[in-house]
Amino acid sequence: MSFNFFDWVRDGVKNSVLLGVNDAVNAMGMPPEDSSKDKILSFMRGNAENDAPVRRISSPATAAAKKLGRSLSDIAVKDAS
Repeated sequence: MSFNFFDWVRDGVKNSVLLGVNDAVNAMGMPPEDSSKDKILSFMRGNAENDAPVRRISSPATAAAKKLGRSLSDIAVKDAS
C-alpha cells in the first residue's frame, strides 16, 4: 500500500467539509420543505406568477470587466525592456 500525501489531505478536507455542513444543518435545522421545494419547482418549470422582478444594478466600476494579473503582452513588453 502506497501513501499519497495529497490524497490524504484531499480526503481530510472532504471529510471536514461534510462534517461541518452536517453540524451546521443540525444546529440550524431544516427549512420547511413545502416552501423551498415549491419555489425550486416553480423556478424549474418557469412559472412567471411566483417570480419576483429582477433588478440589475450597474455601476461604472462593475460595468467594465476587471483585469486581474498580467496578460502575456504585459509580460512580453516588460521582459523586452
